[in-house]
Amino acid sequence: MKTLLLLFLLIGNMAYSQINNFEDESQYLHALQELAAQSFTDHYGENDWDGGWRQHLEFDAMSMNLVFYKKPYHKADSGKIPTDIKWLTKSVIPLYEIDTLIGDNKKNTITIKMKGGKNSIQVYALAPDPQWSGKEYYEAGKENEKIIQSDKLLKIRNLAKRLNWHISQLQKFYSKKMDLVNYLNEKLKQEVAYQIKDSLNYRSDKKFKLIQEFQLDNSAQWLSVVVERRNIYDKPITEKQSVRLKDITEVIKDISIIIKTNEENKVMKTSTVISYKEKKQAIETVDTYFFLQFWHEKNNEHVGDEIVNLLKQIGQNVQRKDWHD
Repeated sequence: MKTLLLLFLLIGNMAYSQINNFEDESQYLHALQELAAQSFTDHYGENDWDGGWRQHLEFDAMSMNLVFYKKPYHKADSGKIPTDIKWLTKSVIPLYEIDTLIGDNKKNTITIKMKGGKNSIQVYALAPDPQWSGKEYYEAGKENEKIIQSDKLLKIRNLAKRLNWHISQLQKFYSKKMDLVNYLNEKLKQEVAYQIKDSLNYRSDKKFKLIQEFQLDNSAQWLSVVVERRNIYDKPITEKQSVRLKDITEVIKDISIIIKTNEENKVMKTSTVISYKEKKQAIETVDTYFFLQFWHEKNNEHVGDEIVNLLKQIGQNVQRKDWHD
């Protein structure tokens, strides 16, 4: 009886669990990788007249894409690992743009549909000759859904539902990160407007041209921004800052609003300058401070509080500390 009760509580907790921090996210990513690896048929459609098809489905946590590979099946491929096979096509399916996965137990298929019916799936085909296209694969088209043969639907209980669950939870956590990014970009737009409106009073050494607004990398782990300034020789300097979200612990202000990391040298910086020979030179450094480029507004502790609250939504134990205009 106790065992049954414990099992019931475990299932209940899983049903109502959600991702609250980066540790949870890592567990969901691993679980999705495991489910994707189990969800496809290695080869199918094989008979006396037709060799059928060979396929492979995987989840790439670095790019946050499902990747589906397909080629005509040949017995000579038997026993090869997927990376050794020259696939005829590969389809890249962005995780955050997936609407739903539909399992059909009669046809033994899983259909992946994209949000809004958009052609978000990028299909690549094997180049007939690498010299012809200059690379192994070339872009062959875009699709709004992908149908994958899968005889595992009858073997793995609630496979389609479990895949949908993990994808939906990862998407919800991603949307919390994007709440932070969108807020920072709104403040950045205001800062750009301040430079135009109050140009005479805006500090010349702080003026910048926006090159790339705040954005996350493909893994949704790193936040970056790129601006351009002018040096004392009136040459452009492009500055890129990148910081991993899970390393942020403080929001402070010393003229500019700054996010600070838990350890030294966790902020990656790349400065691209024009050398005296008019050649571009990239200089990479590390820092503890990530400058948000918010210089103009005074008495804006509320902005710091809002950034702290948004970071806490993704599980970061962040505090607003020293605040000096």
